[in-house]
Amino acid sequence: MIGEAAVQLGFQGVPRAVAMQQIAQDIPQVKFNEYLEEIASQSLKGVEEVRGKLAEEYGDITIIGKGEGRHPDLAGKVRPDFVAFRDQSSNPIIVETKDTIRMSSPDNFQAALYNGIAERYGLYLIEERLEGESRIFSPRTVQGNAETVLIYPRLAKYAIVTEKYVPDSKTVREIWKAKELGFRGLVPETDCGTKCAHHRLKVKLSEGNMEPLPPPPLIFSEGVLETGFNYDVGYQTAYAWKLLPLRVRLGIVMSTQKVVKGLAELRNWLTKTVGLDEETADIVVDPNKREAFLRTKPDAQSLVKSMESDLEPWKNILKENLVVGAPSILAVATAVYSLPKGSLEFVREAWGRWH
Repeated sequence: MIGEAAVQLGFQGVPRAVAMQQIAQDIPQVKFNEYLEEIASQSLKGVEEVRGKLAEEYGDITIIGKGEGRHPDLAGKVRPDFVAFRDQSSNPIIVETKDTIRMSSPDNFQAALYNGIAERYGLYLIEERLEGESRIFSPRTVQGNAETVLIYPRLAKYAIVTEKYVPDSKTVREIWKAKELGFRGLVPETDCGTKCAHHRLKVKLSEGNMEPLPPPPLIFSEGVLETGFNYDVGYQTAYAWKLLPLRVRLGIVMSTQKVVKGLAELRNWLTKTVGLDEETADIVVDPNKREAFLRTKPDAQSLVKSMESDLEPWKNILKENLVVGAPSILAVATAVYSLPKGSLEFVREAWGRWH
């Protein structure tokens, strides 16, 4: 937390003394722990040096917010610390803070994965952000020839990683095969040498093999979309709802007179600033419409039944855990596959690659 805060404040040009006060306010432990206080001071000083060096070699970098990359075939996410842009460049720069006292090669692999996913699937900004001097609320997908800057504040060092890595279809399938075998207490058939970690750790698991299966969250998402539920609207309404102050949300739910009078202005803000269409804005401000919309989304147990044939192989592996874990699988499905726009294509393309 200290390293991230130091990078964000440092790249905003906040004076070191003011930044130190801000960190102490946001992370109260810093006030009472001399070790953490020293780390914060060291990190802020290091960020100043890094920012200066980057400006000379790389140009000015402006951090606009946090981002989230989604890999549909793996049914997973990556969460780099920040997304930034360089002056007069449309390609994203991923900023990853490493608040360690040494640089390591796994950091470079992580950065290459970030770059690959950003280029192929898009790095999606999930929070409000700064663009220039303006605070922007409308969600945005950033996709392009990404690079990652690894920043080591305590070392006053950085590394620019331009390599890209995205697991190909074969690797993705091997990953899910390993998961399936793991649930059964098995490991993939392998001819690894004596230096392999599992030999050194003396892990005793039987080797096995089986066909890779599509990820359960992807199967659930396909089932959700087959019912006609609109993931785009689902994401937009949930995102917009979180933007509203608690008093406004309570006022909408309770239909208080003061809030009702301001609904036209709120609806206008949701369409003009947040970027919702009028129908989606109505769902946000009208409790009855929101409840009616949410009822159109199938629950986890109904999906287990409707996607029974696709889930049958997983049922053989997970047994009763498939039914017990169904709500969690649906939650992951919603988190990975719902986008502000293009959710249907996002799911269907991944579904097609698995089939």
